[in-house]
Amino acid sequence: SGDTKATPSTEVADLPHLRSLCADLSKIINGPAPQKVNEKLDNIEKSLDGTLTRLDEFQAFVSSMKANRKEAEEKLIPQLLSRVEHVENVFAQIDKLEAFVKLIEDSASEVENRVRQVDNAFGESKLMKNFFGSLMRANAGKEDNKSAFDWKKDVVVRHKDYIE
Repeated sequence: SGDTKATPSTEVADLPHLRSLCADLSKIINGPAPQKVNEKLDNIEKSLDGTLTRLDEFQAFVSSMKANRKEAEEKLIPQLLSRVEHVENVFAQIDKLEAFVKLIEDSASEVENRVRQVDNAFGESKLMKNFFGSLMRANAGKEDNKSAFDWKKDVVVRHKDYIE
């Protein structure tokens, strides 16, 4: 039949092949390859240590951010809301003051218009000249009072000349 059994003579003949195979395996296990593996393992270990250090730093950063967020929620945000409310009140007062200034400007313009109308109506009239002239003649002997009754048409000062 086709079965071949190993005989002691064939086993001895294979012994040099086995020895050669064992020597090759020993070179692989104990040779330069394990040194490279050890170097790679050392590099991986260093890399892992660096990663763990960065992870610890990141964890400290996250903890710090949580603490800052808590402080912001408890202290800063209420302070900001208080300031916002205060600023809104200030702006409301400014708006009221602007409206008041506008009212005063309108009133001043109206008074200026009335002064101009009165000045146009009576400023150059003979009645006013005669009135002031008679006052000046009555006080003709008194030089001190003469300048007080020298009537001249005044220049009307308008608020818009100074305030815009």
